Amino acid sequence: MYLKAYVLEHPEFKAKYENPNKNIDDCLLYIQAKILEKVTEEQKKDGAAVVIPSDDELFDLAVSYYSNDDLKIEGDKFDDVKVLSVSATTFTDEEKQKMRQEAIKKYQDDVIAEQKKKDQERKEKAKKKNDKKPSNPILVPDTKEEEDNESKKAGEKTAKVVQMSLF
Repeated sequence: MYLKAYVLEHPEFKAKYENPNKNIDDCLLYIQAKILEKVTEEQKKDGAAVVIPSDDELFDLAVSYYSNDDLKIEGDKFDDVKVLSVSATTFTDEEKQKMRQEAIKKYQDDVIAEQKKKDQERKEKAKKKNDKKPSNPILVPDTKEEEDNESKKAGEKTAKVVQMSLF
């Protein structure tokens, strides 16, 4: 699409673009060769390199390919080379609004799910706390006075019981 638009802006390029000896496959091979020239020897030794050309650079290389009649392309050495264009995607206002609404909805759903999870955890903790029963309940007096009073009452009952059993 870029090259077709370039032809409209630069009519002198039309004959070169329509050259029957040129094609888009060889154009891509030419671009790969030029990009591969940027890979350092160090990167080649490691076996993997990432070069991210700008769109403008790619388009300039495409125009250069069609403009130069003397190019020889050896495509077999580029079998593992991939060229990716990183370009900005533009969205219509409707698409942006829809994406915004979807993002808001997802955020709300995530917040609700997180709150439900926390509520469930709180309920489980409360249930565990309420389910705990002491295995052997022990009655412990709150104060020393109550302990003394309990001892006296127990003694009186014993005394009464003793007295009763004597008569």
